[in-house]
This record gives sequence, structure tokens and C-alpha cells, in this order.
Amino acid sequence: MSTLTKVFIVLLVVFSIAFTTMAISVVSQTTNWRDVANQFQEHAQVADANLRHMIAVNATELAAANETINDHLDRTNQLESLVQTGRNEVAQLRSELARAALEKSSSEAMNRGLLAQLQTAEAARAEYERQRNDLETRNIELERRNIDLNDRVNELTAQVSVMLEQQRQFQQQINILRQTNDRLSRSSGTPSARVALEDPRGAGLSDVHAATPATISAIRGRVVEVDGNLITLSVGSADGVTKDMIFVVYRGDQYVGDVKITLVDPNQSAGRTVTSRVAAQPGDEVTDAIGLGTSRG
Repeated sequence: MSTLTKVFIVLLVVFSIAFTTMAISVVSQTTNWRDVANQFQEHAQVADANLRHMIAVNATELAAANETINDHLDRTNQLESLVQTGRNEVAQLRSELARAALEKSSSEAMNRGLLAQLQTAEAARAEYERQRNDLETRNIELERRNIDLNDRVNELTAQVSVMLEQQRQFQQQINILRQTNDRLSRSSGTPSARVALEDPRGAGLSDVHAATPATISAIRGRVVEVDGNLITLSVGSADGVTKDMIFVVYRGDQYVGDVKITLVDPNQSAGRTVTSRVAAQPGDEVTDAIGLGTSRG
């Protein structure tokens, strides 16, 4: 019930009371004025009761309305607080949005820079890939050439081994001819004469004279076996080895020791260690001391 309605009801009650009073004053002049007065008095009492009831109801409704208004005011204050909080949150979100937009711009700029670097790196990688392919092609070519060279080296090594063996055989033939010549000279009592040697290639060396005196070639070989202090060598009397000869044993550039020959066979010889820095091993190289001095001189 609105306030205007309540005011209208109150005015209606007041007018009713005034009209009742006027009616009573009018009716009091008639013959049944007492009965009418009683009736109007009853009506007035009823109206007064109704008015009091309506006033009480209106007061109750007014108190309830005031309470509702207070509740609405509290709710309004809460809503205003929520609205203010929302405004603060909106302002904060706008600030965060602006910061996020700035970060996005920075990230996009950084992404563009990284993309440019990536493109540069990709171009460099492509160039490196091309160079690597070129290097692999060259490496394959070099490996093929290396294989060819290894094959050639093996072939030349085999030829060198054959030639060294031929040289050893020729040297043995020379030593045998020298020994035969010396023996024949001693048996005949005449000075040793020059013996014509066969050309290693099969052709005679006619009308060939040495421009310089012949030098003694070094006798080279290897250690075949080591048994305590006894060392067996791969060269013998056919190579020009004689008893009591001194051979120098070495391993690469390392000096091993000296061996004095005590036993000579045509293709092997054996002797005992005279001096030793380290123990001799099979495979060590040997050369006679006279030939070593000649080669070094």
C-alpha cells in the first residue's frame, strides 16, 4: 500500500467522522434522534475501531516498509560497493590489458627479429650444407685417390721388396765370387784378378769403369731369434758375414746394443751380446759396424 493511499484513507475516515457528527446534529432535531444518535454512535465506534485497526496495520506496514527500505538501502550500499570494486577491477584489467598489449607488441617485434635470425641461420645452414656436400664429395674423391695411392704404395712396396731380395741375391753372388776369387788367388799364389760380374738385369757390363773407387756396402738384416744372450740374425756368409764381426742392433732410432758373431751359416749367423742398453727383440734391425761407419762417414 502506497503512502498516497494511506493518506486518502485517513482523510476519508476524518470526513466520515465529520459527516457523522453533522448527521447526528441534524438527526438530533428529529423525533428519533436518540435512536439515530445511538446508531451513529455505534457506527462511529465501529469506524473508530476500523480506523485504529487501519492505523495499526498502516503502522505495521510502514515499519515493514521502513525495514524493507533499510534492507534495500543496505543492499544498495552493497551493490554500490560491488560496483566500485568492479570498477576497480575493470580499471586493473584495463591496465593489465594495456600491459599485455605492450608485451604482445614487444613479443611480436622479438618474433620478427627471431624470424629474421632464423632465416639468416637457415641460409647459413643451407650454405654449410652445400659446403659439407662439397667436402663429402671431395672426401669421397680423396678416399678413392687414397685407395688408389695405397694400392700403388702396396704395389711399389712389393716391387721394393722384390728388388731388395734381388739386391740381396746379387750381393750374395758378389760375395761368393769374391770369396772364390780370393781362394783361387791364394791357391795359385797370384794376385786376385778382377772377376767379370753379370749384370743384374742379364746384360754384360762391357767397357764400364767406375769413376770412383768402390765402397764397402753395409750388411743389413734383422734379429730372427733371441735366446738369452744368444741372438740369431737373418744374414750369413752369403751376405758377407764372417766370424767375430760386430753388428749394431737398433729399433727405429733407438740403440739396442752390439752383437759379436760367433757362428756363421750361409743364410744365418748367431752371436752374443757385447754391450746392451735394452733387451733385443725379434724384428730389431741390425747392420755391421764397419758398414754403419761407412754409411755415416
